[in-house]
Amino acid sequence: MRWVIEGQLARGTRPGYTGERAAQVPQDVVDAWLSQARELGVRSIICLLAEDQLSLYDSLPTDLISYYREKGFAVAHIPARDHQRPPLTKSHVDAIWQAYQRLPTPVLVHCSAGIDRTARAIEHITGKLGGQRQKPSPP
Repeated sequence: MRWVIEGQLARGTRPGYTGERAAQVPQDVVDAWLSQARELGVRSIICLLAEDQLSLYDSLPTDLISYYREKGFAVAHIPARDHQRPPLTKSHVDAIWQAYQRLPTPVLVHCSAGIDRTARAIEHITGKLGGQRQKPSPP
C-alpha cells in the first residue's frame, strides 16, 4: 500500500496477492492486510475485485466485502473483471468517482495486483480532483 495523495488516497494490491496464482487466502493474511491499512490511517476501501477473485476468500467467516465492513471500514465494491481492455468502463470510473466522493478519507483503492484497474481508478480520481480542492477528511 502506498499513498497517492498523502492522507487522502492510497492504492494497493488485494489481501494476500503474491502473483497470478489463484490460491485461497487465509483469514490471518487478510487480518494482517487490514492491520496495515489501519496503520496507514485508511478509513475506506474501494474494492474492484470481480466474483472470480472474491472466491479466493472463502476461508473468511463471511464474504470479503462484508469482512471489511465488520472490521470497521467503509466500503464500495465496484466489480470489474481482470485482464479486460480497457481495464475499466466509463460506468466503472463513474461509480468509482461517486464512491470516492461519499466515502470518508483516507480511501484505499485496490484490485488484484494493484496495476491495471487500480491505476485507471486512481488516474480518474486524481484527474477529477485536479480541478477541485482536495476533500477534507470528516472528523
